[in-house]
Amino acid sequence: MDVIQLLHQTGKTGTLTLKGAKGESQLVFRDGFIVSANHVNNSIRIGQVMVDMGLLSREALERTLTEQRNAGDARKPIIQMLIENGTVETQVAYQGLEALIEMTIVEVLTWTRGTFCLDVDKIVVSDEYRYFPEKNNQQINMNTQSILMDALRIYDERKRDGTLTSESIFGNMPLPEAQRGSGSAEISAADLGLEELEELESRIPTYFSAIQEEVVETAASRLRGELAGIPSHEQQELFSYLEQLAGRAPAPGGDLGVVLLTSGRLMRECCASVCGPRFICATDDPDQLEPVLDQALSREKSPLLLLDAGEPSGRNGRDLAALLKQKRERFPDLPIALLVTPADYALCAAAQENGVSALLPRPSRELRPDTFIADTINSCRALAAYLDRDHGKPAQDHSDKFRNQFLTLAERRDPPEVTFALLQAACGVFRRGVTMVVVRSELIAERAIGVDAAGAVTSVKLRLSPPPESLYQRALDGEICYCDADQPLRDTMYGAIGAPLTAKALLLPVKSFGRVIAVIYADFGPGTGTDPQLPLLEILSQHAGLVIDNILYRKRCAQK
Repeated sequence: MDVIQLLHQTGKTGTLTLKGAKGESQLVFRDGFIVSANHVNNSIRIGQVMVDMGLLSREALERTLTEQRNAGDARKPIIQMLIENGTVETQVAYQGLEALIEMTIVEVLTWTRGTFCLDVDKIVVSDEYRYFPEKNNQQINMNTQSILMDALRIYDERKRDGTLTSESIFGNMPLPEAQRGSGSAEISAADLGLEELEELESRIPTYFSAIQEEVVETAASRLRGELAGIPSHEQQELFSYLEQLAGRAPAPGGDLGVVLLTSGRLMRECCASVCGPRFICATDDPDQLEPVLDQALSREKSPLLLLDAGEPSGRNGRDLAALLKQKRERFPDLPIALLVTPADYALCAAAQENGVSALLPRPSRELRPDTFIADTINSCRALAAYLDRDHGKPAQDHSDKFRNQFLTLAERRDPPEVTFALLQAACGVFRRGVTMVVVRSELIAERAIGVDAAGAVTSVKLRLSPPPESLYQRALDGEICYCDADQPLRDTMYGAIGAPLTAKALLLPVKSFGRVIAVIYADFGPGTGTDPQLPLLEILSQHAGLVIDNILYRKRCAQK
């Protein structure tokens, strides 16, 4: 799940290959959207899926397959031929592909172990699964988040009902050719592979090798060879301490997520053990930090960036200070802690100048070899105390700001000015927003903030009829929606104002006399996500509705 969401949020292009005991599956991404899939079961093909769903007849599929086989060098993917021949509509093809992708994801979710690899130079899998070729201008961008959620829902339902079997996932498997004929067909020796039985070499079979016992991974196995030269009793002392950390109860503050930058296996193991469930990931590539932090923020996590300065001999203090300064400018409210040896005064001073939130002691085998294990354990304890006590997130008091917004709404004397004041309040948390008024069964965009430039007020040309079962429709039903944008929202709003950096978006309805009269759209634009303060925005929305009710009531009284 995390890998797919990360590729979606960071807009990656390439082929994600997943290998397990059953075989190999592939998901193809283009700019973060899933465009194709390759199921581990070779009988699960896009044509067969559409036939099973009733979207395509068996005769039409066989006819198109015959045309494809006879096309020679002009051979095209089967789904493209079905569309070009008018056999199926494009929307029908979308349904079939979405089902294939969901089946692929559900199957992979049943695996208990495996490996994955992203090939950024390869965006096309086998011909049977490719949806459109590169030369075709038409592209498919499936809603990755929606597909993933549907796959998880299917997986959970079948796991709950006890129907998570290969038949429930794959459907009815087509029989092999040998079993499709009549029951009276004779089976030859060639069918059984017995033609060359006499030519096989007769050998005494070797003894059976013992089944290898699966070794459970521990800190000791993962750090094998990392502590060479250190007495075994000291190594065991460290391993025992790390095992105790693994048995601890989860610490409070479930929204905290730690991202570690380090090139040392020992520090990665120690930090992961100390953080426990709060540990998101570790990387040695500084370029990967921003996508991971953006992903954490979009999932309403409170990330903490932990930088490992490393040993003095292999460190460039100037580069580390520059990296720290860059992250502080990019994420002003992000808590950043630096693991550094206490003797490195210059780096400690530079870190303070560049906005580090905390300096934590780091063990050094170069400077203190005799006490390295004891220093490592003490460093872990210091990190644990810092995380449990305060991870540097500044306390925010929104009372004055909320009071001013509340009073501003009450002072407005016209409904459009009330909704604009609510838009301003939403953009105080988000980077940009659009006011949409409800006219009969349509939504018409009016004023916008932050679309062309930060804080700039402009107008947006957008008029749409909300599709059923969309976020738009849920907002018109009075629900406050804060989640990843669905496909109708992407097709309409993103087409008018451009796509934001993160997929999180807000739809805030405004009611008057029990009916939704406007919807405020807001997102984070080019910035990263943060706490949207939904309870406060909900209060402001309800207050805006009461203010509008009062304005309209007074106008009616004046007319009488």
